[in-house]
Amino acid sequence: MRARELTARRYAKALHLIARESGATTAVGEELQRFLEAVDDLAEAHDVLTRPWIKGGDRRAIALALADKVGCGKTVRDFVGLVAERGRMDHLTEIMAAYRAFLDDDLGQARAEVRTAVPLGDQEKRELGRRLEGALGKRILLEERVDPTLLGGFVAQVGSFIVDGSLDGQLGRMRERLARG
Repeated sequence: MRARELTARRYAKALHLIARESGATTAVGEELQRFLEAVDDLAEAHDVLTRPWIKGGDRRAIALALADKVGCGKTVRDFVGLVAERGRMDHLTEIMAAYRAFLDDDLGQARAEVRTAVPLGDQEKRELGRRLEGALGKRILLEERVDPTLLGGFVAQVGSFIVDGSLDGQLGRMRERLARG
């Protein structure tokens, strides 16, 4: 893992442990997501919160004000204030992803990023989700993204587990078999 991801994971783990003690892991995740979206939507806030030459206390005050504005509870307010004060707001996207992974693990589910050549229909999504659930033993949440570079089919990734059902992948495997003889 890269250093940035390790740092984000440590922050997310601390937040997750605090949220678990209070029994509010899902609510904390939703509040943190709202805060992240607000920071992303407000370019000025993002700029100020990520600039290293602005005093930590000032960044903290801005983060707390923004957290209040989007309706975050005390846990998330304190957390984003700490992250801002320590100059780690540029890690917030990675922190959110790591927190989501801890939450998914608690709930016995996993997120599958699915790249498709064309949008999947409802029946196709259900079938793909069912097959991934059977392979992984967890409830699967599909996050679909249309990738126009794929010739056809799909590529599903859950963590390090990858299912390549794309035409590109099939052609690549066929090329390898022909090369081997």
